Amino acid sequence: MKIWAVIPAKPAEEGKSRLAEALTLAQRIHLNHYLFRRTLGIVCAVFPPERVLVISRDTTLLGIAAAVGAQALTERGEELNLALHQAADFPSLTGGLLAISTDLPDLTPDDLYALLAEPAEVTIAPDRAGLGTNALLTSPAACIPYRFGENSFALHCAQAARHNITPRIVSRPGLAFDLDTPEDLRAHPGLIPPEPAP
Repeated sequence: MKIWAVIPAKPAEEGKSRLAEALTLAQRIHLNHYLFRRTLGIVCAVFPPERVLVISRDTTLLGIAAAVGAQALTERGEELNLALHQAADFPSLTGGLLAISTDLPDLTPDDLYALLAEPAEVTIAPDRAGLGTNALLTSPAACIPYRFGENSFALHCAQAARHNITPRIVSRPGLAFDLDTPEDLRAHPGLIPPEPAP
């Protein structure tokens, strides 16, 4: 079964709002563009670009995706789970769906290969705390409902159990560290963008 990679991306001015006390809006936009481009590049190194789908309300990010040959889909709503269900209904998307977050600064191609290494109906990559979900592979797409948000790891596991599926869990540093808080940013000082010139 072919697997598609789906990258949901908030508009750059909306992402990383929890870093507002540490970064200006201009810095957050710069950081969001960097993280998006980095994630897209890594994903396109593993997947054929034609099987990479970016879904967003940000026309700039959609243009970046299209420029590298990826599929670009305008998000209809403003909620991640709805966006992923919209992506799962994309006409060309047949087979499995790997939803991957853009806020994984340590992500490597090997992390994606680890997610793909063994066939499974549901593969989950939890965050460091074991509470959130940083990547989710469903094969076929949407074989369980998407439950991203608070305590999403437990919710995805529960959905798998409800559908008589034993999820495969992949725990790797590159998949576990998500950039959410000022403390996270301090662990990666090189990611702090300079203030733009006036």
